[in-house]
Order: sequence, then structure tokens, then C-alpha cells
Amino acid sequence: MLLTKVKKNYFQDILRLMQIAGEARKMPGVVKAAAAMATDKSKAAFRVADLATQEIENAGGSDLIMAVEAKSEEQAGNALARMEELLASGEKSAAQAPDILNGEIRAVNVGLATFRQALEAQGVSVANVNWRPPAGGNPRLLKLLKRVF
Repeated sequence: MLLTKVKKNYFQDILRLMQIAGEARKMPGVVKAAAAMATDKSKAAFRVADLATQEIENAGGSDLIMAVEAKSEEQAGNALARMEELLASGEKSAAQAPDILNGEIRAVNVGLATFRQALEAQGVSVANVNWRPPAGGNPRLLKLLKRVF
């Protein structure tokens, strides 16, 4: 039985998500469990692992996606509920590295609008940097600038 969950505009650190999925995989009856931000690469990985659903395919890049495959619907539901508990509480197992996200989060965003929007939707303070490549990224002009500096 496969169950999935999408949390809209819910940015989380990928290392923390990997730890949470690892905890779910230890639960009785769980065959597979995964959690990631809904990037194209993550969705492709979910497809390869046979964990993708239409709900996951429709998720946007600032959304958190979770999937659990278990021997029964009840076991999958329990594991998915545990993943959500861990997300909400910031709980970590003794074997995990310290969770740097328990303190106040202050982020610096360099040009990724969806990243900034997802963090702001969660009440995170974001300093936005409007960065552009030097010389507009023109290779010829960049070469000239390198000579000057």
C-alpha cells in the first residue's frame, strides 16, 4: 500500500528529510519511505523508486513531498503520521547530528524566488540578494573584466 502527502510551501533541509524518512523505514511493515522537496530531480527519484503518484507529480518546487509504501494501509498511515510528527516537533534520534533548524532561521536568498516565497510563507526572515552575473554573463566581456581586475 502506497500513501503520499504534499505539504504546500513547506521548505525543509534535505538532510533532515532524509533522517525523517530513515526513521519511518524502521517502522513495522514499512517497505519504502522517502521525503524531499518537490524538485524535478526528486520527483524523478520518486518515480524510479515506484513512489510517485499524481499528487507528487503535481507538486511545485517549494512543496514538501512524502511517500510511504508498507505492507498494509494502516502501517503506511502510521509511518506517514510519524514523519509528520517528526517534522512538526523537530525531534531527532540520538544517532542523528544536531538539528540546526531548531533555532530561529534567518536565510539569505540569491535570486531563487520560489525558495524565498516558501520560507516567507513559513514566517522565516529572508534577506533577498538581487544578484546578476557580471557583464550579464557575456563571456567576451567577462574575459575583459578579468584582465582589469
